[in-house]
Amino acid sequence: MSAPRTVLDAVPYWDTYYGNTFRFGQATEHILDLLGQVPPVPTWTDLGAGSESLLWATALDARELTAVDTDPDRLATLAVFARTSRPRGVHQVALALCGRGPEHFTDRCRSLTATLVADCLSPGRLPTWTLRADLLTQFGLLGLCRDPRHFTDAFVRLHAHLPENGWAVGANWVAADSTGRVHLTHQIYRHAALRAGLHLLHLDRIPSTDPQFPLVWTYLARRMPR
Repeated sequence: MSAPRTVLDAVPYWDTYYGNTFRFGQATEHILDLLGQVPPVPTWTDLGAGSESLLWATALDARELTAVDTDPDRLATLAVFARTSRPRGVHQVALALCGRGPEHFTDRCRSLTATLVADCLSPGRLPTWTLRADLLTQFGLLGLCRDPRHFTDAFVRLHAHLPENGWAVGANWVAADSTGRVHLTHQIYRHAALRAGLHLLHLDRIPSTDPQFPLVWTYLARRMPR
């Protein structure tokens, strides 16, 4: 069974959700706040990144970013955007929310050191080095899992190589039409985090004003020393 598709193809998705309008009330500000709790890190891998990593980067201080996605067009959009180093309207608002200036965005654009075309939800498709980053993020990726077992297996596999004291941050949108998507609950997240050896510092289900995705799950976790 193929995974559910994202709501729009690459270009319309980029222009609709990551153009000039910051969509308050759709949990983006909450995600930025969570990311702002992560201290500076040397390496960051954004799993299922699409074209959007540089929005999340506005809240972070990561020296090297690797963006991974199954869609080469979305990664190409991200790479071109990073080279321009010019924030769109949504990024300007995010910078203001995070108390950052334009120079921070330029630094974040320079931090994109690699893009990788790979299916993060299929076993054996990712090189291990991408999962050994000090910060692993996923925004929307695990919400595409088919069922609780698929979600737990993917969560554990993706975080298996996170180093001690490493960070994990994520958000998954609940579709109004959730056919073929896992039904997310507190229990599923806690079980997956426990299996992965992560300590959940934050887990919340947030209402959204987006009628297509009326709920968003957000989490912040850390690999504790064994």
